[in-house]
Formats: sequence, structure tokens, C-alpha cells
Amino acid sequence: MKEHKALLKLGLPITVAQLGLTLQNLADNVMVGRHSTEELAAAGLVNNLFILAILLTLGFSIGAVSQFGSLYTQNKKERIVEILKSSIVANSLQGMVIVALLVGLYFVLPYMGQPDELLPLMRPYLVIQICSMPFFFLSAAFRQMTDSINDTVVDMTVILIANAWNIFFNWVFIYGNLGAPELGLMGAAWATFTSRLIIFVLYLCVFFFRPKYKVYVQYWKTARIHIDDVKLLNRLGWPIAIQMGMETASFSLTAIMIGWLGTNVLAAHQVMINVANAVFLTYVGISNAVSIRVSNHNGLHNMVGVKQAAFAGWQIILCFGLVLGTTAFFFCTEISRLFTDSEEVSLIVGSLAIPFLLYQFGDGMQCTFSNALRGLGDVKKLMQYSFLAYVVISLPLSYLLGIVCGWGATGIWMGFPFGLTTAGILYLRRFRSLCKKSVISNQ
Repeated sequence: MKEHKALLKLGLPITVAQLGLTLQNLADNVMVGRHSTEELAAAGLVNNLFILAILLTLGFSIGAVSQFGSLYTQNKKERIVEILKSSIVANSLQGMVIVALLVGLYFVLPYMGQPDELLPLMRPYLVIQICSMPFFFLSAAFRQMTDSINDTVVDMTVILIANAWNIFFNWVFIYGNLGAPELGLMGAAWATFTSRLIIFVLYLCVFFFRPKYKVYVQYWKTARIHIDDVKLLNRLGWPIAIQMGMETASFSLTAIMIGWLGTNVLAAHQVMINVANAVFLTYVGISNAVSIRVSNHNGLHNMVGVKQAAFAGWQIILCFGLVLGTTAFFFCTEISRLFTDSEEVSLIVGSLAIPFLLYQFGDGMQCTFSNALRGLGDVKKLMQYSFLAYVVISLPLSYLLGIVCGWGATGIWMGFPFGLTTAGILYLRRFRSLCKKSVISNQ
């Protein structure tokens, strides 16, 4: 029970913060959907592709957790600041690659088989999203540091403040309230841009002005950026980023297939993705806490603690999955009416609830044990297993069942349970293998 309490104490603020990120997208989509179904569909495709870039960046930054967590239990504060500064450099270099890929996406949008009427909405929306990326990858370095030193309340507070701003900005500029121009989808885009800027500024304020961080700030000027640290963070970060990218691609790239089926189907897919993300990010909060606790025990070379943290996290996530998954399953049609009044969209959303419920067990498993392995710094196998689960199994099955067999959106979503469960089993086997050998992958 000690690990359960520690995980909940760390994980619940992260969960609130993660749900806050989902709330930002949810608020955008609900408010945009109320403005027009076409804008909801346009935002849906761009957001599904853009979240792939977000998670590539976030995944890369997670590579630093195993370093921060181990150093924290060893009380090596100066090294923590060195890793933080090196992480800022590494994240910035990786972020430039992601931005370049997103710019390329802008030019290939017309060739992705999407409805012609959506392109004039998609392209400017994507441009504003791209411009907000630097704030995101710089914030990620501070976020991983504060979480890893067990101060997860910071992330929660920062996200909630930014979300309040985002919702207010949406209300003003999507609909043209308080004398502002009615910008529709572009209003939501600018709300997202400014909220990411606010997140970055708040993290800077926390680090440099909060008394708790004074002991770290005193090393800021003297701490050096070591090229070996930057290389290490790249070795840890890229496999995690690619692993998360392939997982997300199994969802995001299906949006392209969904787009072939029409605007209403794409809108329904976007509604269900928001429901799925809300449940998934609950798992992420607890599993991130697993990564932190595993890295803390790893720093003390405590294998018993490593195993206890991982399996306690899995038990908590199974409980969350049972409650949230079934609740979303039974009320998904009602939830869809928050986004749009279209009955056709609501019916399609209802048909997607079955594959959604089926993949919750596998999703919880893969989320828990991928983070346990990240906490150990054992990341190379994650990339290989993800390729098998998502690229070899999930995506082809989605195409086969949805397009070739003609099952439509439901068939496309049926690929997810197979991919996620395969990944979960492979990650669990790898973790158990390391535990049996009493081998902990170190820095």
C-alpha cells in the first residue's frame, strides 16, 4: 500500500494536468463544433496529425526522467541543473526537426484525399499550431525536471491556469464576444498559441522565483552544458519519441482513412478521439508516476522497489480503466451531443464505442510497463516492440477491416485493440525479464 499511496500522490496531479491538456483540445473542439461542423472536421484532422508531433516532442523529453529521478534520490542538485540545461538544448534540436516535418505536412495536405471544402480551413490553422511549438518543447524540459523531483503539483497548476485562459480566449474570439472579431477556427488556433506561451512563462517563473527552487537556481550560472549529456538524452529520448510516435500514429494516421469516408465520419472520429484521450491521459498520469518512482528506486539500486512501483501502478490503472472505460462506453452518444447536434455523427460515435472498450485493458498494460522501462532507462526495445505492435499489426488491420472489408469507421478502430494489447504483453515480458535477471539499465 505504500507504493499505491506514493503513486497516487505523484500521479493524481499529473493526471489532472494531463486531463487539463485534453480539456484544452476538448474546449477547442466543443466550441469550434458549435460554430460549424466543417470547422470541427478540419480541426479534427489537423489535431490528430499535430498530436503526433506533440507526443514525439513530449516523448523525447521523457528520456530525461530516468536521469532526473535517479539524481534526485542521490541528492545531486548541481547535476540535476546540468541535465536540465542539456535537456533544453536537446529538446530544442529535436524540436527543430519536428517543426520541419510539420512544415512539410502543410504542403502535402492537398494530396491526402481529404474533402476539398476543408483545406482552406486546415492550412492556416496548422500554421498557427506550428508557430506555437517552440514554447512547447522548451516547457517540456522544465516539466520533466519538476515532475521528477516529486513536485508534480507544479505541472497541474500551470496547466489549469493556461486552460482557463484558453477557454476564455476561445469564447471571446471564436464567437466574437466582448466586441472582438468572430474568428471561428482561427480564434481557437490563437487561443492554443497564447496558452502554450503562458505555460512556458509560468515554468520560468516557478523555476527562477519559487523559494523551493532556490537551491537549484544557485547552480544555474555555473552548471555547464555537457555534449555527453546531450548525446545521452538523445540516446534515451529518440527511442521513446519514436515509440510514442508509432503508438500515436496508429490513431493519427487512421484519421486519414476516416477522412476518405466523409466529413461526418471524420467529425465522429474526432469526438471519440477526445473521449479516448480523456481516459488514456488518466492512465498517463499514473504511469508517469510509475516512471518517476521506478527511477527513484533505480537511483538507490532497489530492485524490490522497482517491481513494487510498477505492479502497484498497473493495479491502479486497471481500476481507473474499469470505471472510466465503461462510463465512456455507456454515455458516448450523449457526450457526442456536446460537440454537435448532428444525429448522424452521434450514431457513428456510438458504433465506435465497442472497439474503444475492447482496447482499454491492453492500453493500460502498455502504458504502465512502457513507463516502467523508461524509468529504468531501458528504451531501445520499446521502439522495436512498438514497430511490431502498431506498424505491423494495428495500422494494416485498420485498413483491412475498415476499407478492404468495408466495415467503415468501426473496422478502422478495430485495429487498436490488437496493437495495444500486443504492445502491453511485449513490454510486460521485457520488464519481467529485467527483474528476473536483476538487471537495471543505467545512465
